[in-house]
Amino acid sequence: MKLLINGKEKTVSCSGESLGDLLLHLEKNDLAQGSVVRSIQIDGQEFSPDESATRKKPLSEIETLEIEISTLPDIINKNIENADSYLIRLIPGIEKSVELFRMGNEQEANKFFINIIDGIDWLSQVLDMILAAKEISPDTVFNGKSIHDRRASLVDFTQQMVDANKNQDWVLLADLLEYEILPYYQEWSDLLPQLRSQ
Repeated sequence: MKLLINGKEKTVSCSGESLGDLLLHLEKNDLAQGSVVRSIQIDGQEFSPDESATRKKPLSEIETLEIEISTLPDIINKNIENADSYLIRLIPGIEKSVELFRMGNEQEANKFFINIIDGIDWLSQVLDMILAAKEISPDTVFNGKSIHDRRASLVDFTQQMVDANKNQDWVLLADLLEYEILPYYQEWSDLLPQLRSQ
């Protein structure tokens, strides 16, 4: 079996027979303090390192094993970068949706709106993970507003948007996107660098 750890070929002598045995061996003997297995590719296919079926896979059935190892701070910083990159695309998408709703092109605007709702959900999950990993309390205040208050506002705005969409109130939906959601995410765009330094 060819073993690559962070892109470099390694030779490891492990007496175990399963991938789980090898991962345990690496965790005990080869990983630096605070490092974690972030991802695994078996013969070019991505697998979760925490999944039971993955860990039971016999080493004899693996031709190439690629393991990515990171520290928790590296993973958090990568998630902050991902959130920042996503905001760079989300903000123009919100602006385009507002423009389309205002022009009366509801069908096209709704395509953007569905992606915006998916983006809100994904970004909320990433931000929650970052805040939990950095042990930042929901009561922590950034720029005069707590995380808890920001979440409550987002839930309220999202519910109002869903109701406006259901009622086909395109003017209200455009207003919510332009005057509530857009500033909300523009503010998060400014806050992400602060999270990195926390």
